[in-house]
Amino acid sequence: MSRRVLLAEDEADAREMLVRGLRRLGWDAHGAPDGDAAAARLGEGWDALVTDLVMPGRDGLELLAACRLGCPGAARLVITAFGDKERVLAALNAGAAYLLEKPFSAAQLDQALHRVLDRREHEDGVDRLFALRLSTLPLAARERELVTLVLKGLGNAEIAGALGLGEQSVKNALSQAYRKLGVASRGELFHRVFPL
Repeated sequence: MSRRVLLAEDEADAREMLVRGLRRLGWDAHGAPDGDAAAARLGEGWDALVTDLVMPGRDGLELLAACRLGCPGAARLVITAFGDKERVLAALNAGAAYLLEKPFSAAQLDQALHRVLDRREHEDGVDRLFALRLSTLPLAARERELVTLVLKGLGNAEIAGALGLGEQSVKNALSQAYRKLGVASRGELFHRVFPL
């Protein structure tokens, strides 16, 4: 079964060319002429939403926010001709997983969609594996969250940023988790979670 993509793009020629191109590449692609029309279709079960940032009516940032509520499982990609830093940061903060700057081809959009969706599926599988392994260990929920991020290779500063904590708080919480598990390093932690 092909994956479903909703493309919000106010330029009719570009929208039709991309939708046709994605369909030829195996996607179940549908177009919307603006953010309002796309928002009205969010409940239709999309795998991905691709939205232009600048559109009349509801813009891409507003559509990303609506998608977070109306279709939370959809990967969100942004296309724009205006790749300034403020818009890019706003799009990423609104949940965009990828930003593609115009002009681009349907093949390039296909590659971006595969990259985002394949990475997401891999991460979901890894998260399930970590959750299963950590569920048998004597850790609190927050400690499991911290240990998962360590196992994914994040440093203390990255973990602090991801969880909105201070770096010292992360160090203290990890020290406590390490004591509970009887380990002293990240390497020992890995072998405790995944014994050979």
